[in-house]
Amino acid sequence: MTWLIALSLCLLSLVTAGVTATVLAINAERSATERQEANMRVAWSVLQRHGRYATVNGDLLTIDGHVLNGDHSAVDRVKELVGGTATIFRGDTRIATNVKNKDGSRATGTKLTSDAVRETVLRDGRNYRGRADILGTNYFTAYDPIKDANGAVVGILYVGIPAADFLASVHEVQGSIAIVAVLVTLCAALACLALTRKMFRPLGEMRRAMTVLAGGRRDVAVPGTERRDEIGAMAKALVVFRDAGEAKARVDAEQQQAVDALAQQLAALADGRLTQRLGQTLPAAYATLAKDFDRALSSIHDALLGISRGSETVYRFTAELTQASDDLSCRTEQQAASLEETAAAMSAIADTVNNAATGAASAQEAMHRVHGEARDGAQVVREAVAAMGRLEQASNEISEIIAVIDGIAFQTNLLALNAGVEAARAGDAGKGFAVVASEVRALAGRCSDAATDVRQRIVLSGQQVEDGVRLVNDTGSALERITTQIGAITTQVSDIATNASAQAEGLRQIDIALAQIDGTTQQNAAMVEEVTAVTRKLETQAGALGSQIARFDVGAAPPPLARAA
Repeated sequence: MTWLIALSLCLLSLVTAGVTATVLAINAERSATERQEANMRVAWSVLQRHGRYATVNGDLLTIDGHVLNGDHSAVDRVKELVGGTATIFRGDTRIATNVKNKDGSRATGTKLTSDAVRETVLRDGRNYRGRADILGTNYFTAYDPIKDANGAVVGILYVGIPAADFLASVHEVQGSIAIVAVLVTLCAALACLALTRKMFRPLGEMRRAMTVLAGGRRDVAVPGTERRDEIGAMAKALVVFRDAGEAKARVDAEQQQAVDALAQQLAALADGRLTQRLGQTLPAAYATLAKDFDRALSSIHDALLGISRGSETVYRFTAELTQASDDLSCRTEQQAASLEETAAAMSAIADTVNNAATGAASAQEAMHRVHGEARDGAQVVREAVAAMGRLEQASNEISEIIAVIDGIAFQTNLLALNAGVEAARAGDAGKGFAVVASEVRALAGRCSDAATDVRQRIVLSGQQVEDGVRLVNDTGSALERITTQIGAITTQVSDIATNASAQAEGLRQIDIALAQIDGTTQQNAAMVEEVTAVTRKLETQAGALGSQIARFDVGAAPPPLARAA
């Protein structure tokens, strides 16, 4: 913070020195301009002693006949009166001047180097004020045009002051201001350092106090609480933090005490001791917790005591139920054995009758299959007859197609013959066409021969098909007669099978009734065994429950569990 203030003061001093230097430079420029105006009036006054009207004769510049070339009296007089430099130009060439070269000679014959002055004064005929470099030296300058009687510019009158000489005092003032600024900045920085150390000393003490508090100590004294500034507010806030830490430490201690006591009670509960209570052992803030815990423990105690007494009653009743189930199981097993023997004898009789009925049914099914196969054979014969008829019809249709092919062959042969005639008429040009016509005629002949051969074969096939149709019709008639006889035999076998099935069905119903009675008896026996097993398990569980309840100390011994005789 101190270094920031010192840096700010340094920056402020630099800005102040810079602004002051700028203002001094501006004032110096203004003063130089005003002095140049005064010097120019003096120069005109000295020059006008020779006359008022200038004239140019070749390279000579004269005033009322007085030649100014090489006459340095006027410019030297100006220097004596006002100081600085003065020059008379003929056009842009120096003809009289007190400006010296580096070797000490007068700078006559040199040219004007400033384009701004040349354009402003020589071309426009106006005055020029400002800075300019003359032979390597910076000057505050003033240029006025020298005009003839007609108003034409024939020369320039110049006065100037070296900028370094005029600004020397300004530089001295600027140096003094810089020194004063540095001294003031150092003094202010030292004062700020001393003041900030005095102001922020309590912050260091407070930091040490906060470090002690962070380490866990609560007996530290907080400095600066009596102050009314921001440091005092921070100190008071730190006191609040310290007090809050102390309160939290107390709460944590009470909480740890409550947790330890509750852990002891839970350990006793895990060991089965239900007679202990928290009572007033917990801090006042945890009194509600202790009361609720003791009430819950009492409820568990009463529930376990009731379960212990109920388990003894359940154990006694299950023992009696187990004995009754054992007796019922013995009687049911005896009844099931008798029914099983009766059902086995009836099953043997039913199997014998059933086998006879099954044989009759098998014979009936065989006759039905034979009768069906005969019907199927007759149907096949009828379908074969129909197929033979269709084959005969197809042979007739093929004969018609062969006749058409034969006609086409004849027409093709006739066309080939005509084409040969036309090719013969064409001479050499139709030789190739004659060859094609010959090949077509040969092809037509082969097609006609093939058609004739196919017609003969189809006629022969038709005769054979007719013979086959006749034989198939005879076979169909014989199968119809066989089918009729088999139908009569099937009716007789069916009657025998129906009677045998009726007898087998009656015996099967009796066997089913006995089997159902036997199954019911077996199920009853199994159910009795299951009930007996359940009652034994219930008795075992009642004993185990009593043993588990016996682990808990409820303040009164539960009644002993004795197995019923």
